[in-house]
Amino acid sequence: MADGPVSAHAVRAVPAAKTAEFEALLQEVITAARGFDGHLGVDVLRPQNGGTYQVVFRYRTRREYEAWMASPQRRLLVARIDELLGPAPERVRAVDGWEGWFVAPDYAPPTPPKRWKMALATFAGRYPVVLVMQVLLGPVTAPLPWPVALLVAMAVTVPVMTWAVMPLLTRPLGAWLRR
Repeated sequence: MADGPVSAHAVRAVPAAKTAEFEALLQEVITAARGFDGHLGVDVLRPQNGGTYQVVFRYRTRREYEAWMASPQRRLLVARIDELLGPAPERVRAVDGWEGWFVAPDYAPPTPPKRWKMALATFAGRYPVVLVMQVLLGPVTAPLPWPVALLVAMAVTVPVMTWAVMPLLTRPLGAWLRR
């Protein structure tokens, strides 16, 4: 396996009465994670009035991700969360590279889809996005130097692909991707 980017999806149920205390501990976890080499960022999907929190940590390499997962700081913070919420089986799912596009909040395959299927699904999603972005951004970015125009286009298309297109596309393709 190539030592490329890793996204880890952690899930934890939090009762509404313990949300404030959990949030404080979560901030400590995020601060600690940021101190590790290779940390690329974290996203927190918060429920309303208690419920299931979803936290996505991103690391530059699997080796750096595993250093965070095995760290004494993380173990201590997870123990404090367990003390607050009660011990729960840890539900963390790590995926490498682009595979993160093929994990839905309610489904993480035991093995990622075949690479050719991921490539085909990515092409199917990216082609129309690039066409639309070219029409919409082309007139705005035309006067810019080519590398800057490309940077602007990527800054728009990557989030659109990650948070809009791929989640919508992987649902109908889910059975085919998992076959």
